[in-house]
Amino acid sequence: MIQVVKIYLLIAFLGIGITNVYAQVSFCAVGDVLLDRDVKKVIKANGIQFPFNNVEALINGKDLAFFNMECPLANASDGYPINKRYSFRAEPEYIQGLKFAGFNIASVANNHTIDLGKEGFLKTIENLNAGSIYTIGGGKNQEEAFRPLLLEKNGETFAFFGMLEFLLEGTIFNENKPYPAYGQIDRLCNEIKKINSDIDHIIISFHWGQESAVIPTSKQIEYAHKVIDAGADLVLGHHPHVLQSIETYKGKLILYSLGNFVFDNSAKLQKESVIFNCQFQNGQILNPELIPIYIDNCQPKIASKGIKKDILNHLNKVSNQFNTTFTLKGNSIKIDYQFEKPIKELDTSSHRFSIFKDKIVTYNSFNEAIQYSLPDSDFILVDADVFTTEKGIYIYSIVQNTINHKSRIAIFPFSVEKNEFLKPSLDSHESFNPWKIKVFDVDKDGNPEVIVGVNKSTRYYSEKENRVFVFNTDNDYFYPKWLGSKIGNPIVDFKVCSKTNRLIVLERSKVKNTNMVVSYKWNGFGFDNDKILNEFGSDTDLNINFKLSDYDFKTIL
Repeated sequence: MIQVVKIYLLIAFLGIGITNVYAQVSFCAVGDVLLDRDVKKVIKANGIQFPFNNVEALINGKDLAFFNMECPLANASDGYPINKRYSFRAEPEYIQGLKFAGFNIASVANNHTIDLGKEGFLKTIENLNAGSIYTIGGGKNQEEAFRPLLLEKNGETFAFFGMLEFLLEGTIFNENKPYPAYGQIDRLCNEIKKINSDIDHIIISFHWGQESAVIPTSKQIEYAHKVIDAGADLVLGHHPHVLQSIETYKGKLILYSLGNFVFDNSAKLQKESVIFNCQFQNGQILNPELIPIYIDNCQPKIASKGIKKDILNHLNKVSNQFNTTFTLKGNSIKIDYQFEKPIKELDTSSHRFSIFKDKIVTYNSFNEAIQYSLPDSDFILVDADVFTTEKGIYIYSIVQNTINHKSRIAIFPFSVEKNEFLKPSLDSHESFNPWKIKVFDVDKDGNPEVIVGVNKSTRYYSEKENRVFVFNTDNDYFYPKWLGSKIGNPIVDFKVCSKTNRLIVLERSKVKNTNMVVSYKWNGFGFDNDKILNEFGSDTDLNINFKLSDYDFKTIL
């Protein structure tokens, strides 16, 4: 089961004609924060809040504020120091300084949070969580360390992952012991793919690369591209202690290293830093910018006019080859970038398809975009799923007429041999008014069916409500398989569970006035009620929990 951290709930149940009102979510991210060595001396001399006095106004008040916690935060008695050249530990009460600054998300996937041993590592996570700072990239084992932090804010959903590139000095890695999420890039990509369709923003934090290098390594580039190919929307890097290149890849941002933030390094490049700011709204990343920062006496502050220009020139120089440019406006460096969030991303063995409202995009082996744009501006894509055959790839989609708000099913064929989209076909039935589509082999015969959420009456129920129909598929053609829809309750949402070959439905009981999660199994002629998995009061909003829960027929949510 995946837990969702609810910051503020503003998501309504899914339904035809319901439109969610999204407020912006403000976000900022910084690089490495060290609270030991010379920084500890400065704190002892000036107080816990001192490192953040000049930047608190830039961070506090942000809905989400991220940093990399570059040392354990635990008492000396909480663990056993690792024998290595640089071994750090900060006092747990220093968390008050982080809270004063306004941080609420910390990555512990780095090469110093385990400096106090595995016991100190777990204590650090415990202390940060107790201080209302969520952690990513660590846990009692690798399964826990690779688990995403899921947040919901103002109707936008977020998943944060953290991962460390390299093994740590003085440690022995064990999959089943406490450790940062380590180096398994394919595992991380699989975790991203699991939730990609149900999360608005997936943000990855990497601890990687070479110290003092301003250009990312080939492995950094490989990892960043892989997670974006898997569905990530934003990549944040740290460890080199200097600002590295910023790349725009397939329309998404990669900040290879945010540099230091609170640190005691003395070289000029190690003192130049930034705060990354943006807003999230309607699945989009808006107004990305960098606030130039200079670290003086372990204390970050807004950079002087001359340092701002130095940081701008540095970023332009190291990012030129990565398709990203910048403009200095006042106190901020604007990133010349515009991100459009796909409504869906679909994977096949040979291609990944990004579904946008007005087009479908894939890429060839040269990273060149291949796209099909809807020819009529009155129509938009609202959902899609994909299946492959020996003849090609078929994207089953729902298109909606923005004038009369009626929906239809459309099929977009793609030729792998020609590497191009073929002529699509459009269903003539407007009365179905489909709102969700899933490809699912209900009878396990090797030929997948299409499960469609529709909004109409049936022979059993005269009222127009959300229901489920099943269609057989034949390449770019489909025909009815089951239109009875004996699911009598109004359907809020549904999902398919291939592992158990069940249709899982979130429905609203007319009789009990409750919300129920019910599993249905295929009987050869239609879906029969299998069992009620869970039941909740009518005031419970289950939209996000339902989408993200795996429903393995045990106690859930």
